[in-house]
Amino acid sequence: MLKIEGEKLIQIFENMKSKTIMVIGDIMLDHYIWGKVDRISPEAPVPVVEVKEEKFKLGGAGNVANNLLSLGARVLVGGVKGTDPQGDILLDILRESNIPTAQIFTSPHKGTIVKTRIIAHTQQIARIDKEDRTLISDDLRGQLVSAVKASIDVIDAIIISDYAKGVVSRELIEEIVSITKDNGVLVCVDPKERNFSFYNRVNVITPNTKELSFGAGIKIEDEQDIIEAAHRVKSMLNCDMVLVTRGEHGMSLFDNNGETIDIPTTARAVFDVTGAGDTVISCFTLALVSGATPQEAAVISNIAAGLVVAEVGAASVPWKKLYSVCMEDISGHSTHPA
Repeated sequence: MLKIEGEKLIQIFENMKSKTIMVIGDIMLDHYIWGKVDRISPEAPVPVVEVKEEKFKLGGAGNVANNLLSLGARVLVGGVKGTDPQGDILLDILRESNIPTAQIFTSPHKGTIVKTRIIAHTQQIARIDKEDRTLISDDLRGQLVSAVKASIDVIDAIIISDYAKGVVSRELIEEIVSITKDNGVLVCVDPKERNFSFYNRVNVITPNTKELSFGAGIKIEDEQDIIEAAHRVKSMLNCDMVLVTRGEHGMSLFDNNGETIDIPTTARAVFDVTGAGDTVISCFTLALVSGATPQEAAVISNIAAGLVVAEVGAASVPWKKLYSVCMEDISGHSTHPA
């Protein structure tokens, strides 16, 4: 694994605390229901879950924001909610997290996206999705673009968190890229298949293997297929970097210098991969604007992903924990954070 000199690593982590990242995309409400199962329903062959705990968390683009907050960054979020009670819960959580809500716009036609996960004895047994995947109106898109313009002088990067739920469109991408190219602000995208051709001229795209295969139009069966697909996507989208997340095989970075680096996974245990992609793009983007090279940012984000998959549900990595693990694993010695 690539090593990072201790002083450089310390500087990267300290710089994270002074950065501001804007997240644009499909913000969601994650609804968790924990319980226990002792019997099967007499009404149907399904388990009866006796609810013990219930909780709401930020999901989708909100989970990206959570990851950035955990790593010490300041966060702005642009997205759309409904007029329903779940939209109010979403705003309350944002305020509790000290995330400004002025750039969360309300649509009377699209409900708040809610994903309900039912978990019994640490095992997810069902998920219920409430969503409307139609595109947002031109007026709402205009409000999001105006929010980007108003914030451009105070942000270091934009993460577009695309879950294909209607916020991200070709027009939104084009307008954001046009604004950022004139201001030197980094644009990183966590993609979805149906919008793959939209991400033209962004700086970084972080597909998983399935998304890469779709975007390149190549069936991926081996290492060479990944290399061919990544170069095709990089050329097709005219982007600087492609960071491919590969599950148990780690990740592969195709950087702006034409180099490729394969990074093996550091996960010691995998309980839940929910939100791992959010962690990767959050950490990679933040490390990059904090002074890390693309290779260094990839190694740091790979370690972060290895930590979150050991948790149940969409998790985030605290700055102090990631710092300690990175100092131990990739600098060769441990140093207490400031």
